[in-house]
Amino acid sequence: MKRKGTKLIALALVVLLMSMTLLAGCGSSKTDESNGQGDVSNDLPTVGISTGSSGTSWRNIMIDALDEVGKEYLDAGKIANYKIVNNVNNGDATEQANIIRDFISEGVDIILVNPNSPDALNGVIKEAQDAGILVLAFDATVTAPDVVNVTLDHYVWNVKNVDFICKTVGKGTVIQVYGLDGHPANNERIKATEDVLKKYPDIKMIASTSGGWDQTKAKEVTTQIIGSGQQIDGAITQDSMGFGVLSAFQDAGKLPKVMFGDPGTAFFKEWKKLRDAGADFKACAQPNPPGIGGTGFRIALNLYNGMEFKDDVLKDGTYYYEVSSFYTDENFDEAWEMLKDKPDDYLLSEIMPQDKVDELFK
Repeated sequence: MKRKGTKLIALALVVLLMSMTLLAGCGSSKTDESNGQGDVSNDLPTVGISTGSSGTSWRNIMIDALDEVGKEYLDAGKIANYKIVNNVNNGDATEQANIIRDFISEGVDIILVNPNSPDALNGVIKEAQDAGILVLAFDATVTAPDVVNVTLDHYVWNVKNVDFICKTVGKGTVIQVYGLDGHPANNERIKATEDVLKKYPDIKMIASTSGGWDQTKAKEVTTQIIGSGQQIDGAITQDSMGFGVLSAFQDAGKLPKVMFGDPGTAFFKEWKKLRDAGADFKACAQPNPPGIGGTGFRIALNLYNGMEFKDDVLKDGTYYYEVSSFYTDENFDEAWEMLKDKPDDYLLSEIMPQDKVDELFK
């Protein structure tokens, strides 16, 4: 009887241990469903990234930056995985919302989104937040509550460009080739152009049209404007379109007095040729770093891990990344030194290093 009782106790212990193992295997992968922050010591996050569009040099470099940081974090054991999904229809907010819903159903812990609209994604962002997912917007901003936006101040960025162009023109005409219609960053840049032009009553805007942040399209629309035969003294455009705009002028045997140019190899090569030939041509170039996506990735992971921003970092829920470089004829050689050995589609960029990101937090 004693041996039989011992066997029964041992069997009961085995059953108990098996039950505990099964229960442990059924537990939630998150320890805090209200804010998406898991116990990172035992549970690494999965990251879903919606880029909104792809195919342009700037976008491809941005995607590479996201990939660079994602691989860095994978190798360091800081995340479980990451997934980048690009829109099929560039700039379409409805498609982007569906991509985000796919991320929600897949159970990701962090969603990074380069939004195609400031407010059209608010509903799906709330769905993600209700599911305990941390959402961060980069490059452009959203109006959804409790979302950190990581971006340039696109208004300030373009004020600097347009003011340089207007000061150089003084009196005359300008054209504008802007980015994607309706995109939040583009909206801010157009507003900057309008506000600066109000300060220069002797300058007339004779054409303003979308180049879609694409060199080929920018060249096509600029060619059409030039074909009207009107005098064009200045060309206001944005990154990823400057080379196309300049090419249209060169093909027509004309040059504007001044324009904004891409902070990249292709544009700087042509700019150098014009400088060397003594052409009556000036330009300015200011990076809009494609690496903003990688910077946003770093900030999002810090937030997921429970870190808090210092009191003066955010402005209305947004972190504005500061671009320190601005290139004209005066410091052309500085940029050329960085670009001269790079491929034509290379653009000056930067990703905020991890230690600098950490300095933003308490």
